[in-house]
Amino acid sequence: MPTTISETASTPTISPRNCRCLPHDPCWPSTHEWNLFNATVNGHLIQIRPVGSVCHGALQSTTWETSPITNSSCFVHTPRTVPCTQGRIPVYGILAHSAEEIQHAVSFARRHNLHVAIRNTGHDGIGRSSGYGSFQINVSRLKAMHFDRDFTPQGGMRSRGHAVTLGAGVLGLEALAAGRMNGVNVVTGTCSSVGLVGGFLQGGGLSLLGPAYGTASDNALEMWVVTAQGDLVVANEYQNEELFWALRGGGGGTFGVVVNTTIRAYPDVPAVHFVLTAAVPRQYNGTVGGDQAIWDITAELTNILPALKRMKNATSAIIVPRFEATRAVLEAHILFVNISDKGRIERQFSSMHDVLKIRGLAGVYTSELKVYPQMSTWLNVPRQLNTAGFGLIEGSVLVSEENFFAPNGTSRITDVLSRLEYIVGDSVEILMSVGGQVKANADIVDSALLPAWREAGLLLTIRRVLPSTSMTKTMLNSQLPFVRALQVPPLGAYYNVANIEEPDARVAFWGENYQRLYEVKQRWDPEGLFIVRMGVGSEHWDDEGICRV
Repeated sequence: MPTTISETASTPTISPRNCRCLPHDPCWPSTHEWNLFNATVNGHLIQIRPVGSVCHGALQSTTWETSPITNSSCFVHTPRTVPCTQGRIPVYGILAHSAEEIQHAVSFARRHNLHVAIRNTGHDGIGRSSGYGSFQINVSRLKAMHFDRDFTPQGGMRSRGHAVTLGAGVLGLEALAAGRMNGVNVVTGTCSSVGLVGGFLQGGGLSLLGPAYGTASDNALEMWVVTAQGDLVVANEYQNEELFWALRGGGGGTFGVVVNTTIRAYPDVPAVHFVLTAAVPRQYNGTVGGDQAIWDITAELTNILPALKRMKNATSAIIVPRFEATRAVLEAHILFVNISDKGRIERQFSSMHDVLKIRGLAGVYTSELKVYPQMSTWLNVPRQLNTAGFGLIEGSVLVSEENFFAPNGTSRITDVLSRLEYIVGDSVEILMSVGGQVKANADIVDSALLPAWREAGLLLTIRRVLPSTSMTKTMLNSQLPFVRALQVPPLGAYYNVANIEEPDARVAFWGENYQRLYEVKQRWDPEGLFIVRMGVGSEHWDDEGICRV
């Protein structure tokens, strides 16, 4: 619904440019200015409040606009007696329906020196799509999809074949569903509700289809971007090449607002899929027997991954042990792309089943190996649709192919992971979504993706769920060092699964590419309009991206 701003506002004045204008500052746009802006974006200005605020009193925090920065907010499950505050949720935003509206929003934000937050789904563990006192540019309504059997980038002469142009608001599952109707698949994330061409792709875009087709960023052919100057430009290998390079792996919300992206599409080939699930009581009697059973199964699964990878380079896997209040659970998926005969694969799994039977674990898990004549049938099953309204701290470590394929390499990995201490809500993710085409693209794709991805064998991620108002940042400091010690010298970490206290973060996320990324950032956004936590150029700003340091 159209928003009309009616709150009392101070007369705007010029703010010092070393800090963004916040709602309690005299430079904050006046009511009249907000309403004029709203008219330019067809009434799509929105006033944002925490979802859970409707469950609280009408005036829980009457002076939040003059309060210091906090990490507090409120959620639907928060007790009504607990004050509901704005926290890092943006104050106002635009629910953009077009590139032109985004241009108006960017120009308005630049003119009034506002703190900008770009958002689609908000799948980000360190809050890059939100910010205290910020102005949100929400692209979730940009849902257009266009399939092309013979796509040629603007300025080019050579066709790139099958491709699809996706609006910035398209989710992975939406793209897969539309692709299935057109007989193609695209590279998406492991979580169905992640936006496809926003921070996911711009941060690299790991996928279970990665070993077969490369990362999501590898598959980008062209992008339309609203720059910090409010211009709409095309970026591909022929025009604005440096911007195109940076947008493929340099991180979301940093170089501009991507309106749409054209990515490669692939034939809907057959696939073989293996799934295993297990659930065992945790046994809080000092033996944590349930946890050990889950780790035994995890270890056997992980130990056969190198052989599966050697058999079919396009094989991918995700293995996730998770620890609940009364039980430890495990879910694992292994995908074999462009295979329709499961005979050889069955033989690989039979030895694992034999070992687990000997250990008395045959009755605690179930598994299935299934052939899909069309891989899209499996890809279109929604997965990892997690609930919201909780805090999350996570961190990731890249493991090299050398260590992955080394004798006892995977045993060493699961041994270290199994010795860590886990509490309710903790989970571990062992992701084999590299190698294959991701590695081959080292000689094919020139992008900002961390070069170490081309020599990686696994990505290890650990996560902890925290109370929604927790400000804890140090939880992983007792665990991640042990995981990092598995890879010496370090390869790096995944920017989209960032630990807020990642040591030497710029090297971990981008390696030798950082200096070039920094130069692109200064060229396209010299005033730092687009600043996100731990993003390129953020070292010149405070943790919230509000004041220069």
